[in-house]
Amino acid sequence: MEFFLIIAVIIVLCILLGVSAELMILGALAFIGLVILAMLLLFIFFFIMLITSRKTEAVFTKTDKRPNGKFNVAFYIIGGKEYPCIFPSEPNFRKLVYKEGKSYRVMLNNRMGAVFDKWAVTTCITGLIFSSLSTAAAVMLVSQLINQ
Repeated sequence: MEFFLIIAVIIVLCILLGVSAELMILGALAFIGLVILAMLLLFIFFFIMLITSRKTEAVFTKTDKRPNGKFNVAFYIIGGKEYPCIFPSEPNFRKLVYKEGKSYRVMLNNRMGAVFDKWAVTTCITGLIFSSLSTAAAVMLVSQLINQ
């Protein structure tokens, strides 16, 4: 809600300062482009963390919030130590996806102190693919607009 209030204030200020509608639209498109680029960089980072992880067996224990986190994540025990999953767990599918005490193959990243379970790996790979395609589409659109 606050986001829309901030956008409304920015638009009103732009109108009061005499900024043209074309310039405001261009600014909005630039902002969307930066968000798409940031999303790509985020998924590149997570993909690098994924490929530098090692495959291991883990036992699922629970879904709970991290000590400083806002979202519920899956927790796995590896070698007597509990590790959280890197991405939040989906609340609507928790009972279908995670079985307490079941053994899973996960990717352990010691540097981050977290694991990539099969759902996090899927999220990371599909996020990288779609953010790459979105960035490519945005770059092509900008290049076409510049060439006109």
